Amino acid sequence: MKTSLFIRITAIMLLMLTTTACPEDENCKDGVKGTLHDYTGLSGCSWIIELESGEKLEPVNLHLLDFEPADNLEIYFKYRTAEDQVSVCMVGKMVEITCISRRK
Repeated sequence: MKTSLFIRITAIMLLMLTTTACPEDENCKDGVKGTLHDYTGLSGCSWIIELESGEKLEPVNLHLLDFEPADNLEIYFKYRTAEDQVSVCMVGKMVEITCISRRK
């Protein structure tokens, strides 16, 4: 019962995230500047966002967004901390992306 409820709540939260996140073609220029890096070679890792300060963030929902990531791609993005997420990669803080666009 608890597992079923957890799955339903998780599915609803993911649906809400994907419907509120802005598509790639919308502008996030007032967001944070970052650079995407492909960390799939490290155990448990995928895409990492490096901020201009050097801080690294682990996006938990990048694969759910209408966005084509590429290594060393410069982006604008908005995010919130994903406090209920646990990282296997352990490279940076876990975050949920709410808006993302390419920097031109």
